Amino acid sequence: MTIIDQTTFTISCSCGESESKTIHQHGSRYGGTWEPVGSMVKFTVYWNSDDELTAPEITSAQCKSCGADDCHIAIK
Repeated sequence: MTIIDQTTFTISCSCGESESKTIHQHGSRYGGTWEPVGSMVKFTVYWNSDDELTAPEITSAQCKSCGADDCHIAIK
């Protein structure tokens, strides 16, 4: 299976911490599945990834360094 799509999530906090994670969708022109989202090092992240067919979304993120939960989430 090849990579047919990807989404990069970048989370940043006002304290200066920042981290990015790229999630790939593997498959063919007939369909594909998203790889498991896993965890991040600098942020506690809660994902909405009900199944492998739907692109994952971040529902909330908390900075492990300062504890802030109003982190900025950018999706590309």
